[in-house]
Amino acid sequence: MKILAIREDNGNSVKDLAYLLYYEKAKAFYIEIPEDADEWEVPLILDSFVKRGEHTVNAYWSKRWVEQRIVPTDRQNLGQILKANNLSEYDEFGLLMLSNGRCAQDDYYLAQIAEDAFPPFLLERYQKKVEDVVVLGNQNLLVFFRDGVVRKVDVTSLLVDKSEFKPVLERADLFSQVSVQVGGYGVCWGTE
Repeated sequence: MKILAIREDNGNSVKDLAYLLYYEKAKAFYIEIPEDADEWEVPLILDSFVKRGEHTVNAYWSKRWVEQRIVPTDRQNLGQILKANNLSEYDEFGLLMLSNGRCAQDDYYLAQIAEDAFPPFLLERYQKKVEDVVVLGNQNLLVFFRDGVVRKVDVTSLLVDKSEFKPVLERADLFSQVSVQVGGYGVCWGTE
């Protein structure tokens, strides 16, 4: 895992506003926002999360933030850009690191942080992530967290209103294919 501070340098001071976590094996991004973040300081795409009191940005929106800062996949001369930068294929993280996440539209950039320099709030959140999951049957899961907590969860009440999970709830063979999301951010059935 790579940990990058999302920093702002406004000329007077440098401030870490959030943290981008990149899981190399899965090529997945997550953004963690400090509890005391100011919605007026964080990047625009993150302000709605702060307003709602959400401090972990899911993989979808984290990747969208990254995509706003790199060359898009439909760029006309993409092959030449990749070749000129010694990239053999389109790689979001590689492209992001070419410019340290800088964008012409704002003053944010990325700075890599060593794992032993984790901000304390990230360490605390990390301990509350999912470590393992076991299927108990009858739409029940046994969820193990990194901090040692174990919970039995009846997912029926959590997923009953979400039509995309209907096949998972109706078919035991699909339900049994539950796995832990990259980074322990939750449980999932497949990548979608």
